[in-house]
Amino acid sequence: MRDYLNSTEKTQFMVLQSIVQMMNGLRNAGVDGPKISSMLEDWSKRGNMTKDEHKNLKTAETYMRKFLASVYGRLSKKEQEVIKKKLIKFDFKLVDDYTLTQINRDINDKITNATMKRQQFYDWCSEIMDVKCNGCTKNWNECQLHEVFEDNFVPESGFNCANCKYAYS
Repeated sequence: MRDYLNSTEKTQFMVLQSIVQMMNGLRNAGVDGPKISSMLEDWSKRGNMTKDEHKNLKTAETYMRKFLASVYGRLSKKEQEVIKKKLIKFDFKLVDDYTLTQINRDINDKITNATMKRQQFYDWCSEIMDVKCNGCTKNWNECQLHEVFEDNFVPESGFNCANCKYAYS
């Protein structure tokens, strides 16, 4: 047996570990994941769980805990530390398709479009202008930077050069 988990195995392990933590009431302050004991009690009290279902859920919990303890126990100390650190930052949520579509759209937008504070952008533009626009004689119609600066409301250089409002000398 290996003493480490590949990335897929690590994710699967952390999902199962998160479920156990929810069963213990350690995740989401018990809101989304109540303690398994209170869940069993509540469902049984409301007559919404048979004795077999109660037993099966308890058995599933027991075997999941045994599985996780066994796997964790055979991992190297270094791998255990990695999992422990990742698990603290790891969580999963149930979301509907609409919400998931919105989240994926936002992620794709952030991958496609860089965002930064306006002043930081202007500072970068100044550095780029220092290299590309200082002494430039190219016509503004042939310059890709002119289009980027124009589209992003970058202030003009103020030198009033005939070839481009961003050029200066």
